[in-house]
Amino acid sequence: MKVREVSIQDYNKIKKLFKRNHLKMINLNKWKNLWNKNPILLNKKKWIKGWILESNKNEVVGHIGNFPMQYFLNKKSYVCSVLNGWVVDKKFRSISMLLIRKYFSQKNVDFFLGTSFGFTTSKIMQAMNGKAVPTVDLDTSLIIILKSISIPKYFFGKVSFPFKSIVLKLLSLILVFFLKGRFNFWKNNFSNKNITKCSSFDNRFNIMWKKIKLKKKNKLLFNRDKNWLRWHLDHLLKTNKAWVFVNIKDNKIMGYSICIEKENLKNKIKSALLVDLITLDENSNMSRNLIGANIKEAKKRNCDIFELRGFDKQNREYMEFFKPFKKKLSLNSFYYKSRNRKLDKLLNKASCWNPTYIDGDAIINL
Repeated sequence: MKVREVSIQDYNKIKKLFKRNHLKMINLNKWKNLWNKNPILLNKKKWIKGWILESNKNEVVGHIGNFPMQYFLNKKSYVCSVLNGWVVDKKFRSISMLLIRKYFSQKNVDFFLGTSFGFTTSKIMQAMNGKAVPTVDLDTSLIIILKSISIPKYFFGKVSFPFKSIVLKLLSLILVFFLKGRFNFWKNNFSNKNITKCSSFDNRFNIMWKKIKLKKKNKLLFNRDKNWLRWHLDHLLKTNKAWVFVNIKDNKIMGYSICIEKENLKNKIKSALLVDLITLDENSNMSRNLIGANIKEAKKRNCDIFELRGFDKQNREYMEFFKPFKKKLSLNSFYYKSRNRKLDKLLNKASCWNPTYIDGDAIINL
C-alpha cells in the first residue's frame, strides 16, 4: 500500500472508488475547476489536490480531497483547506488514518474545515484534535412545510410499516386540519419591497463585500466578492439549481440571500436550502423579507420544504419568526482544526462563527 498525491489523471479511478461506496462523484470539469478556476490559485501557487491510497495493484482504494478557500476575520486574510471526498473502501478503512495524517501535514494553510462529516469521520476528526464548530443548534434543521403530504414523508419516510402510503396521507390531512395557520403563516408576513432576483454576481457584490468585511470583522467569513461567488455557485445558477435575491437601494446591494434546490432520492423530498444570508445592517425586516422571498420562490418551484441548516443565533431567529418545524439531525457535520494558536483561540468562540452551507464542500457536490 502507498499514499501519494492526487493528479488529474486519477479522476476515473477515484470515480470508481466513489461508485463502489455508493457515492456520486462530480463531473470532470467541475472537479478540475476546484483548482483551475479557484481565485486563490490564479497566480499559479502550488496546491496539492488531495491524496490517494493505492494498492499494490495500482487500484485507488482511498481518497481525501483538498481545495483552498479564503476567509477573513478581524481584517486578516486566512487560507482554509477544505476537506472533500474522504472515501475509503471498507476493506482498507483500518488504515484510513494514513490519508488524514497526510491532509493535516500541510504547512501552507491557517486552518482546516470540513462540512460533510458523518459519525465515523467526525470521531476520527476529534481523535486528530479537530473540533466541532461551536455554534448552537448546528444539529437542528428549521423547516417550512410547503406541501402537506411532505410532512409525514419527511419525518417518517425511512420507517417501514403496513399500509404506509395510506397512513401517511391520512396523517398529513390531520396535521393540515390542526396546523393550517402555521403552514401558511409565511404568506402574509413578509414584503417584496426593494427585493429582486439577481441572475449573476456583478461589481455591486464587490462593493457590498468591502463594507461587510469591516462591519462584520469579528465574524469568520468566506470571501464573498464576485469572483469567489462565481467560482462557488455559477455551476448551480447555470443549471437553475440555485437562485439569488438582493435588496436594492439606490442601485446598491444592501443585502442578499442564496438558495439551492436539491432532491433526496431516498424519500423523494424536493427541498430548497438557504445557504447564505448577508445584510449590511442588522435589519430584521430586511432579513425576514429575503427569507420570505425565498420561501415563495421555493413554493413556485414546487418544492416540498424550505430548510435552513447552520447559521448563527441571529439568523436562526429571523427564520424562527416564520414558525418553522424543527428536526434534529444525526450530528453536527461542521468540524475544523487550526494551525494558528491565536486563530484557534478566536475560533473557540461561538460568536465568531456564522457557518452556512456556502462554507466548505457542502454545495460543491450538487
